[in-house]
Amino acid sequence: MDTEIEIKFLVSRDITDALPELLQSYQILKHDRRHLANTYYDTPDLALRRMDAGLRIRSQDGALEQTVKLAGSQVGGLHQRPEYNVALAAPDPDLALFPAHIWPAGVDAAALQQALQPLFCTDFVRRRWLLADDGTEIELALDEGEVQAGERREPIRELELELVRGDASRLFELADTLVRQGGLRLGAVSKAQRGYRLAGLSPMPRLRALAPADLRAEDGCEQAMVTLLHQGLRHWQYHEDGWMAAPGTDWLVQLREGAALVHQILLMFGELVSHRINSGWIDDLLWLQQQLSWLDRAQMLAHLTADRGHYLRRLDCQKALLAELAEQQAQLPDEQQLRELFYGPRYGRLLLRLTHWLYRQDWRAGLAPQQSAQLAAPINGLARELLEDSWQTLRQSALGGPVLDGEQYIQQKGKLRRTLMVGLCFSGLYPEEERLAFRMPWLDILRGIEDLDMLSPLEDVRERLAAEDREELDDWLARKRRFLLEALEQSRAQALQLEPYWR
Repeated sequence: MDTEIEIKFLVSRDITDALPELLQSYQILKHDRRHLANTYYDTPDLALRRMDAGLRIRSQDGALEQTVKLAGSQVGGLHQRPEYNVALAAPDPDLALFPAHIWPAGVDAAALQQALQPLFCTDFVRRRWLLADDGTEIELALDEGEVQAGERREPIRELELELVRGDASRLFELADTLVRQGGLRLGAVSKAQRGYRLAGLSPMPRLRALAPADLRAEDGCEQAMVTLLHQGLRHWQYHEDGWMAAPGTDWLVQLREGAALVHQILLMFGELVSHRINSGWIDDLLWLQQQLSWLDRAQMLAHLTADRGHYLRRLDCQKALLAELAEQQAQLPDEQQLRELFYGPRYGRLLLRLTHWLYRQDWRAGLAPQQSAQLAAPINGLARELLEDSWQTLRQSALGGPVLDGEQYIQQKGKLRRTLMVGLCFSGLYPEEERLAFRMPWLDILRGIEDLDMLSPLEDVRERLAAEDREELDDWLARKRRFLLEALEQSRAQALQLEPYWR
């Protein structure tokens, strides 16, 4: 058995000509080009898929080999999976050739064998470089071809770095060198996963709201931090892949939520591992959120213009407003600009460095005994402290003060989002009924603030309207604003009286 440790990239442009210069510091032990044809197998009820296993037969230079990859781990673009490879004499899978102990308890390998059927194929040319440097060997493979499922086709253009032997940090160093050139995006989805989707055997990505992490009161702070970071990265990359498959603003909103969760976690646990958190990550996370700061405006415009401007239906100047709002929408970043962002070096290096940090568990190095004890302490104590600090910060903000006007509410939107994010991180530690009773009014307040802010694009275009239309819009906005502020003030008065559930 081998444990495969590899970093996968999706490639947006031809990088073949650039590789010789990028690899000049390595000794090239082997360089070849091969055609690989792979057929993937599973049972009709997808028994292998359900145990997170994959089975393929590969044809290479006339030789046949069957491979089974079992459940492993994936963080960022780093994949670690146990795999077993066996030579075959005929192009049919034979599970009896694998060691019997590899299958999970209760799995009948003989029954699996009887039900196996081919599902989809991958067919690609692999350019391969076997690199050596200071005792470490890395295989770099550039794959170009397609996934095939019946009549359906999907292109493959991937770059994989696999650690053959030696120090995994050298794998990340090479990955960083390559990412700096641009055109690469960390790949969280394997060829097999793409094949299952193409064959209609695995659902396409669907939007997911950020959910509470599976934390327990007895979990240590370190364990909780890692769990939360993994959740944030998964949410982030899942919605990045979803946007790539079907571009839309809602995917980007959830991507931003995942990145915001990662940012929040690094800030919350910074006191425990501060000397092992690169301040550059915080800068890059802030940069990414700035790159996506237009999303709030995009959502506002989408709502105002939905169903041919149904929201504005009572206004005689509806047509003029829709024309102005359409001009605002045209100024938003387009699909090509966003693809350049996701395949850009700064974005790629941010995800790569976070992945490397999690893989190496760098925060453990050089910790004083007191810090180690704090990391090992149950998370419930730190959770209460963080929740209380966040709550007091909110109470001392304008949201805890006297009557607010519309602009003051809007200014508090970011602070309220962060407070709710802290609560979400530790939701699993507290009874659901008590937690929701406290959070729901504040979630309603956030939605009310977002509704209030949604009027902003209309205020921005009023000066370009005719005088009569402007007067009509001003009256309509004043009524809307007054109604929303009254509701917000009532909700806030009630929410401030609630007893925090963590005390």
